[in-house]
Amino acid sequence: MKTRHLLEFTIDTANPIGEISAVISEVLRVHEDSHLDILRGLDTVIGEALAQLEHNEEGADLNDGND
Repeated sequence: MKTRHLLEFTIDTANPIGEISAVISEVLRVHEDSHLDILRGLDTVIGEALAQLEHNEEGADLNDGND
């Protein structure tokens, strides 16, 4: 049997930055020895999402001039 520790959150989507920050803070509190790994992993995921959004925006800007 595998033991799991779960946190459950209810997120108010009207305040996404504050809510996501609170979740990250709670997860970091539980994993005091893994802060750098967790934050680096988040940095990678966020960086990839930003790059994709920026790439999509650039494509949309190029298409706007061709209509």
